[in-house]
Amino acid sequence: GVYGRSAQMTLGYESARRRVAEFIGAKSENEVVFVRGATEAINLVAASWGMVNIGEGDRIVLSTLEHHSNIVPWQMAADACGAELVPIPVSEAGEIDLEAYKSLLDERVKLVAVGHVSNALGTVNPIKFMIDQAHESGAKVLIDGAQGVPHFDVDVQALDCDFYAFSGHKMYAPTATGVLYGKE
Repeated sequence: GVYGRSAQMTLGYESARRRVAEFIGAKSENEVVFVRGATEAINLVAASWGMVNIGEGDRIVLSTLEHHSNIVPWQMAADACGAELVPIPVSEAGEIDLEAYKSLLDERVKLVAVGHVSNALGTVNPIKFMIDQAHESGAKVLIDGAQGVPHFDVDVQALDCDFYAFSGHKMYAPTATGVLYGKE
């Protein structure tokens, strides 16, 4: 807007984006999008980036530890694009089978979507290793950080993830707030 109160609100909003960018180690506030929660963030990536970059015969890899909010959007994207969802096996101990994961990665994999921490089991996934392996095969990576950000210092640049989603309410912020980080 062009009036004083509107300008003041815009400055506050942009200041909040800068603070969040600093909090997660983003390069700039341009990489931070406010959403209504991790679910909306993941849906946004699936419905925008996914629908443009995933096509017939491509693969989306995700673990069997995922929350529904990191499964359903990819099921819908896969159905719409003619892609295949490929699950990463999990051991009896509730950990991702990293050898199986590496064997799934090839040129057909366009995206790996995995949680930082399992909401059901509490398994902390080796996301830095997983991101590096995915990038070696040319895939992008989305991390569902809803359970990770409240418990760990997250540096998205050090992780080198392409997308990182989290909810505000897990961090004692108001309900219906969240963040999508997207590498610029």
